[in-house]
Amino acid sequence: MQINYAKKLISCKLVYYGPGMSGKTTNLELIHQKVPDENKGEMTSIATEGDRTLFFDFLPLDLGEVRGMTTKFQLYTVPGQIYYASTRKLVLQGADGIIFVADSQAEKLEENLESLQDLADNLKEYGIKVTEIPFVIQWNKRDLPTAMPVEELEEKVNWPKAATTSAVAATGEGVLQTLKLAASLVLDRLNANTAPGAAATTQTSESAAEERKPEIYVAKVNQDSISKAYFSQYCQAQHRINAKSDAVEDFKKFSREEKKKLLESLVNYVLLLQDAKKRNIQASKEEVESQLSSFTKRFSSKEKLDEYLKNRKITLDALRNEATKNIIIGKIIFEIIPDINERLKISKDEIQKFYDSNKDKMGGNPLEKVKKDIKSHLKSVRKRKLLGEFHEKLKEQAQIKIFEDKL
Repeated sequence: MQINYAKKLISCKLVYYGPGMSGKTTNLELIHQKVPDENKGEMTSIATEGDRTLFFDFLPLDLGEVRGMTTKFQLYTVPGQIYYASTRKLVLQGADGIIFVADSQAEKLEENLESLQDLADNLKEYGIKVTEIPFVIQWNKRDLPTAMPVEELEEKVNWPKAATTSAVAATGEGVLQTLKLAASLVLDRLNANTAPGAAATTQTSESAAEERKPEIYVAKVNQDSISKAYFSQYCQAQHRINAKSDAVEDFKKFSREEKKKLLESLVNYVLLLQDAKKRNIQASKEEVESQLSSFTKRFSSKEKLDEYLKNRKITLDALRNEATKNIIIGKIIFEIIPDINERLKISKDEIQKFYDSNKDKMGGNPLEKVKKDIKSHLKSVRKRKLLGEFHEKLKEQAQIKIFEDKL
């Protein structure tokens, strides 16, 4: 929460949290439709590696005055799938209140519990207990035949003993009521904290109480904008994962040309995510964990893996995001190129030609010993070429703006 006494403005941040496909984005879309134009700002999408929406939404709302000051709420959603923790942590930073959108269906019980625990763990990293922040649980999808009774959900899911509402976000039922309840809890907390004699919990000097700085964007890809913060996060992860040694350098040391190449790579990936969404291509949790397991098996012990992650300054979440990207890319290639297996076949002549041209780099090894590695390398090169051709087709149909001055 931030107070600007010069402008008599209080800015509060509400985050919609919950498992994938639970209805978080639907809530924001309905709010944006229902709220009068003079009380809302433009809803902006910010490209991230996430679930169905592939981005989180930003929506400023004016919700009246408190103690003579105008209140503005900024609403965010976060990717729901459990392996996008890095993005969720970033969005949770500075949250004044949380709306947890739970899927009422019986088969989603474990996902609700897993996501709620994930929320508690992420808040804990900021020194906050989930029971100490204005918090509302919305039991969504009450219209579905497999929806559990509210009483049972309260017993099995609502361990923080939060305030709750029922909703059918797809039709708008309960959406505004949930927002009003969460906003009232935040404002009650604000009134308590600004009452005479109360401990100061907000910034009070004009210089320190500036509004949140507007988001800076480095590119726009169709409907999705790429924020500078997310771009930096993406580049750091790419550099640290792909570095040839553990001696990784910070992104701020990259040259302008390197940044431009990395941005082109991210734009290509966002185009792929958008295309994957249209084709309903996703990476399941099982697929991601399987690929992650294949990578971690390279290490002889958990201690060795932890040492690798520490030296690279990366987390398992970053590796999960990379695995997700690779899975989605692989699925798209196989869908757009039905004869991909034929086109990726490497002939004996190609292997021999590559070996002859690079014999001095083979360490004196005979062809038979390096044949498998050469074949794998040539397949990767060909796959990248096919993917590059698809990127060009997507770019021809896309609206892309690059803001180089923001790099």
